[in-house]
Amino acid sequence: MAQSKIGVMGIVVLAILVAAVLTSAAATTQVSQVVYITRSKACGCSAKTVQAADALVNQTFTGPRQALLKRIDYDTDRQAAVPYIGEYRLIQLPALVFLDAQNHMLWMAVGEVAKEDVAAKLSQFGG
Repeated sequence: MAQSKIGVMGIVVLAILVAAVLTSAAATTQVSQVVYITRSKACGCSAKTVQAADALVNQTFTGPRQALLKRIDYDTDRQAAVPYIGEYRLIQLPALVFLDAQNHMLWMAVGEVAKEDVAAKLSQFGG
């Protein structure tokens, strides 16, 4: 009888610990910063992609969302862009990177960025 009570207590404690870990993990999936790396001197077909992404970012990150956005122009501030390019292995610009409070990548869009995708991810990560 005593062993079964100890076993039940152990299961209850384990369940509480698992719930605490899952709650903690869920809290870290909140978007803390969105890094947008663009190019002001893009040419050719890439210029159209950059212009479309710039317009999307300008429309999406307004009001309270504006505080989430860190905009970097690769052509004028390469030093600020290079750490993100290396860390998140960005192979094409423009790039939109959603980060949590520990700078872990939650989501990334590279090249052409769809408005629906950005809206869905902002909703998913509490942006």
